[in-house]
Amino acid sequence: MTGKGGSKSLGSRMGQGGGDGVSATRRRGGGRVIGGGGGGSGTTRELTALIFAAFAFSLTTVLLSSPSISRSLAALDGMDVLGIGGEGGGGMRTMTNDAADRMLLSAHPTPPRRSVSDVITWMLSETDRDVDTQHAGLSRLDDSPYAPLEFPPGTLGMDHAHSLRHCYADPNIYANHLRERGDGGRVRVSYSDRHDLAYVMLPKSGSSTARHVLQNEFDASEVSISLRPEDFYGQKEEGGGKGGTNEGKNTTVITFVRDPLSRFYSQYDESYVRTAPWQKNNNPYYVDPNNDPTDAQRGKPHPFPYLYEGLKSYDDYEDVYCPMKGRKSRKECKRERTREDGTLARRFERFVSDYDGLDPFDVHMTLQVPMLSSTNGMPLHVTQIYNTTDSEGGWRAIARQFLGENSTLGKGGDGKDGGGEGGVISGRSYPRRFDSGLVSVETQRRICFLVLIDYCCLNLPLPAVCKGRHYKSADDDVNRQLFCILDRMGRIQPGMFPRKSQG
Repeated sequence: MTGKGGSKSLGSRMGQGGGDGVSATRRRGGGRVIGGGGGGSGTTRELTALIFAAFAFSLTTVLLSSPSISRSLAALDGMDVLGIGGEGGGGMRTMTNDAADRMLLSAHPTPPRRSVSDVITWMLSETDRDVDTQHAGLSRLDDSPYAPLEFPPGTLGMDHAHSLRHCYADPNIYANHLRERGDGGRVRVSYSDRHDLAYVMLPKSGSSTARHVLQNEFDASEVSISLRPEDFYGQKEEGGGKGGTNEGKNTTVITFVRDPLSRFYSQYDESYVRTAPWQKNNNPYYVDPNNDPTDAQRGKPHPFPYLYEGLKSYDDYEDVYCPMKGRKSRKECKRERTREDGTLARRFERFVSDYDGLDPFDVHMTLQVPMLSSTNGMPLHVTQIYNTTDSEGGWRAIARQFLGENSTLGKGGDGKDGGGEGGVISGRSYPRRFDSGLVSVETQRRICFLVLIDYCCLNLPLPAVCKGRHYKSADDDVNRQLFCILDRMGRIQPGMFPRKSQG
């Protein structure tokens, strides 16, 4: 079996040098060398053969079974995943006696890796039973002249927090999304000193619920702390305390994330009202009609003015999603499901088509991963990440961890306040103002493309509507699926980046 360029694949290389494709162990200098020929005791030779046969089967399975392996075979071929092959395919690398002994004594190697996602999970895992071979795999990937490994979103065998730790939000692309956290030295969180528990706030991802629960159940207050990873690994700097380092504490840092497509709808709804022409407070686009039009203090032009055509006030807006016909009073509109005629949905679709995903017009449009990263694109220190699809289950687990095995959230987690979509148990939960049921399949797919970094770095699966070969690559005109990559430095990134619509 050969990879690109005619080079032998990893599975093929393992069989060279011996008649049966299994290496023997022999002494060279002070260490054991894995290579062809040689002697050794019969027991050791048989055990070595058994272990290497298992490795060969496992890794050959990877090469033969992945549907996307055609794009990743070359990268795997450039890796010596076992960490024992020589440079250029001909030399031998010595192993210490201890390392060789550990390999011979390993009775339970990790299971076969049947896809590229399995290989990546193994390479990024922090519990290695294959004698640190995943580190060798990453090293060889860095040296590979070939393309990075590709994998579908949400297919890694790791939790959200573990996946985020290996993420990279390229500042050259996501600079306008990365502005919120600075260098990570002073991040606003809800912090419980009693439990040494911090919650990182993410807009439209259950943050109102979290702040409510933390305040009522964990006696938390809002403070600024450092979430720079270097401040959580025994390194102390001047200016300690919660604004500098973690003072040697083992702070648990949690957050909740949300399906990016569903969140995008809520982001838009929130940003729409906050930047509307009738909204005076904290609105950079507000223009006071009583001021001189040439006044330098007037707001800057809204980047999407057509969103508000014909709407001069909130009442005008309310009349669209809650028409006068069919309502008794305006009070009904706050909780009533939208009855808009498609006007708002069409404007939303036009916005999605025009929006390049790179310059959010309001802070609530910022993506989740950049808000969990510093301005250099590296992730902040977050130890546990929960999903709002099971927010009640997440809070029950947190309560058991910090309040006791039989604890319940009596003051803030009874599920009676709010009850919005995605398992929200408290906080501001209002019906959507535009009718998302009128949003086209094409628009939904474009949203998944714009927010792909959240799907990739948080290891979230794509919704069914966004799966399939519906996307054009920037490099060619071929339809393909959305995908993520593990780059040559072992960092997770989206395989496609936002740009303006081609439609």
